Amino acid sequence: MKLYKRVSVFGAALAFTAALASAETIQLGSYQTGGPNLGNNNSAVAYMGSPSTTYALSPGTAWAPAGASSVWVSNNPGSGPGGNYVAPSGNYSYTTTFSTITGNTYTGSISVLADDTTAIIFNGHTLAPQGLLGSDAHCADGPPNCVTPTLINLPSAFFLDGLNTLQFDLRQTIQSAGLDFYGSATGAAPSSTPPSATAPEPGTLFLLGTGLIGSAGLLLRRSRNDV
Repeated sequence: MKLYKRVSVFGAALAFTAALASAETIQLGSYQTGGPNLGNNNSAVAYMGSPSTTYALSPGTAWAPAGASSVWVSNNPGSGPGGNYVAPSGNYSYTTTFSTITGNTYTGSISVLADDTTAIIFNGHTLAPQGLLGSDAHCADGPPNCVTPTLINLPSAFFLDGLNTLQFDLRQTIQSAGLDFYGSATGAAPSSTPPSATAPEPGTLFLLGTGLIGSAGLLLRRSRNDV
């Protein structure tokens, strides 16, 4: 009987802890090969060519500063504003991956800057075609003028269980070339609360958890005294 009480209390406490841990936030941001991840949960941005290495770029005064958790990247260290490399016209694709928990439901968004413009593809779904980012208010096809990020939503229906992939197909026409993105995705386990029931408020959950932990300690003391 004593063992049953211990198992029951600890089982309830563990279930409560698991319920609190089911929600998660995935920080997303661009960073170069071999560079610090800046707290991001995605992989370093890789160039989908040979070699796949990417480099951090200085935005200078022509581009907006990178996000707080990101850096501007490109496949050539000299391709940013003030650099000595002019990228040939053409398409340059980059990719990054991140993982999700099986069964959780996710929503998210990223802010994107790209010179000259980029298509944004999430798990095979095109979220933005080339040209959406590319007006003078964002990133110009002429002299670089990347000053305003574009907010791109990551629809819940496009998330996969496990590995997820973001792909950026940059189009370069003249001068500098680079990519910067930053944002997050939030996931939560499906609710098991009956439709007619009211979900408990955070304060109630906290009191329940502390009560369960206190009860576990009390039962342990009583068990030891009974021995």
